[in-house]
Amino acid sequence: MQEKMLLQNDQIQVAIAPDTLEAELRHLRSGSTWAFRRAPGAELRVVHGQQASTAHLSDARDIRTWRYQGSKEQRLTCHVSGLPGDVALSITFALPHDEPVLRVEIAPLPTSTSSRIADVWFPGELVPTDHALRGTLWPNMSGTFIPAGYDRDIAMPEGDRSEETLIDHHALHVAAGRTLYQPWWGLMGGKGACVAIAETDFDFALDLWHPAGGPTHASPAWLPSLGELAYPRTIRYHLLGPSEHSDLAKVYRSWVQKTGRWVSLETKLARNPIAEQLIGAMIFPVSVCSRNKQAHPTRLSVTPFSELNKRLDTLRGLGIERAYLHVDGWGFHGYDNHHPDVMPPCQEAGGWEGLLAFARKAEACGYLFGLHDQYRDYYLDGPAYQDQRAIKGPDGQAPCFSHWAGGAQSFLCAREALPFVRRTFEEVMGRGVPLSASYLDVFAVVPLDECFDPAHPMTRTDCFRWRAKAMDYVRGLGLAISSEEPVDQFMPHLDFAHWGDAPRWEFMRGEPIGTPVPLHNLVYHDALLIPSVYDYGYDTSLRTEYLLRGLGEVEIPYGRYHWHKVEQLEQARLMASLHAEWGTHELVDHQFLESDGSVQEFTYPEGSVLIDLAEHRYRIDGRAVDTNGWVSAKDAGA
Repeated sequence: MQEKMLLQNDQIQVAIAPDTLEAELRHLRSGSTWAFRRAPGAELRVVHGQQASTAHLSDARDIRTWRYQGSKEQRLTCHVSGLPGDVALSITFALPHDEPVLRVEIAPLPTSTSSRIADVWFPGELVPTDHALRGTLWPNMSGTFIPAGYDRDIAMPEGDRSEETLIDHHALHVAAGRTLYQPWWGLMGGKGACVAIAETDFDFALDLWHPAGGPTHASPAWLPSLGELAYPRTIRYHLLGPSEHSDLAKVYRSWVQKTGRWVSLETKLARNPIAEQLIGAMIFPVSVCSRNKQAHPTRLSVTPFSELNKRLDTLRGLGIERAYLHVDGWGFHGYDNHHPDVMPPCQEAGGWEGLLAFARKAEACGYLFGLHDQYRDYYLDGPAYQDQRAIKGPDGQAPCFSHWAGGAQSFLCAREALPFVRRTFEEVMGRGVPLSASYLDVFAVVPLDECFDPAHPMTRTDCFRWRAKAMDYVRGLGLAISSEEPVDQFMPHLDFAHWGDAPRWEFMRGEPIGTPVPLHNLVYHDALLIPSVYDYGYDTSLRTEYLLRGLGEVEIPYGRYHWHKVEQLEQARLMASLHAEWGTHELVDHQFLESDGSVQEFTYPEGSVLIDLAEHRYRIDGRAVDTNGWVSAKDAGA
């Protein structure tokens, strides 16, 4: 066996096997040791025209190594050549001079072959070697902790679970999507911990799966960009001593602050002052028209703008001073219909005159007024539908399906979306509708798209840029800009997002997956305004839980537009008043005060919120807000 190659600074030591490029890590301060285990099935996939093959790096005919020193880090680079199809790549291990961090970079090397490297699964799974793993942190939606011995399957294959099946099993949770809000994961062990952060995250996926009883398998997966590994990919592993989930989340917070993705609410409110009106507010979803073309005959439900207008008097009469009206289904055929061709406004509800009167009344009440709109779903019955604007797959075909209320649709290429966005806002605002906010549906939650149409090719990175341009355009009109859920890559471009629930076995229903932990808010509470799922969730049995979590995470409450009694507002008023005080502050820490996770403490600079999920009670301790002990929340489930 060849002697291992070593890299070391004063905080960690790395030993690399020259034949397989597997690495072992030692955190010098805690003494904890870790090792990478290579993907058992393969470490890369190579495409040869219409065919593909897989390989391990150790299958290469030649691995040559160079050690060199940069101004900020020491580097060991291995050129791996003679792989299937005669492709080649470089693997670089780098140690910064002053951090307990290993950076691993994978880059394609130029050769004369027409074969291309596509997927890469390297550097594999990191496991502790001298201590036991307590659990894995996963930024799935707002965040979850998977205990090492968790007794339920997560992302396991259906049916056959033989060893042969599991060798090639991948459960990819793509960055910039619902199951990976933030492109990192954490490992918490008895002697130490690790935070793995994808520095290049637009073509990144976390390969995570867990069989009942454990262990959890978590490793990086690098996705092809328009069919190939088109540029260098980098991941960093930050080692720590024994740590809790808040400590690991703060490592990621420091990283995004350093790289510029984290933009404070102070900065956002200075550039877009209207968003300040969301602090201490209530959000009221308002539904105008629902036209379900999947039903036979078509099922239609309409609430006229004039009726919605009258309800504003009720809200003002209840003493609601700050509110945001999020208006769904206002367009030509209503909710999830006809996009991106949504004008004129729903005729059955009152058309332009009705919408204009409703928005002006909301403005007179001092409320924010925003329209729900959609520029990804591309409905075939829209007058501007053209196949050449739709996303194309590698086979040159546009996707087509019929799932939502509007019927048959494809997806609009994000490069083609901005002209539609501009067209809508130019006409709506040009007709005098006093918009103050906007919701660009799904842009910040569905994974980034690729488009293989040679007329408008689009990588995932391009898709991000075009979606971000749309958000920036709308914000530039002086509107508070939002989208669905707080996916990390769009944080600099959003003022607020519409909820971020814990992951559950059914979407927003029933039990959570693992143990919920507030990873999103530990990173971004003072960088993004976000509503609680209270009072919005589909599952009314979770209403009290959502209230408690919303209080703990100091989020904006939702309200019901049909509320007409003061007592219906009691819990939302409490949440709004707390948000008015602490809604722009950092969530400094989060701890479990009972081993079963039932009692939790959320710490802010000026106080703390304690919640008891078993006894359905809460306590707020602080200078500006104090409940003077525990308060029952049981009536919130009424």
